[in-house]
Amino acid sequence: MLSIQEHSTLDEASSDLLDFILEPANWLSVAQTDPAAWPGQNTVYQRRVGTLRICASVDVGATLDVFLHIAFRAPGLTPVKAADHLEGFLKQRLPLTPNSEWQVEVDERRWIHFSRRYAAPHLKA
Repeated sequence: MLSIQEHSTLDEASSDLLDFILEPANWLSVAQTDPAAWPGQNTVYQRRVGTLRICASVDVGATLDVFLHIAFRAPGLTPVKAADHLEGFLKQRLPLTPNSEWQVEVDERRWIHFSRRYAAPHLKA
């Protein structure tokens, strides 16, 4: 059974989880083949606030593109309410700014995923 750290507020969960995932040693390589290391299977990348589950990671692609990925799951959660959770989750460390673009996806297990580029693309000569 999964043992996910619980917090009483979204701010506490945010502070704890963002401190962990933004540390470069905890970034995940997309090329990694061990499924147990991915956030959905690894509870160190997850937190819980009441019935709300939060999963977050910084993913590094094969071309060294770096993306921030945050997902939410709760009974009756809609993409609009999840976007409100995203804003609250990020407000202390990475506040949302006008015109910031996020990719949104709802998977078959009803997780609502938000992702965006975390680091600028590497320079090309």
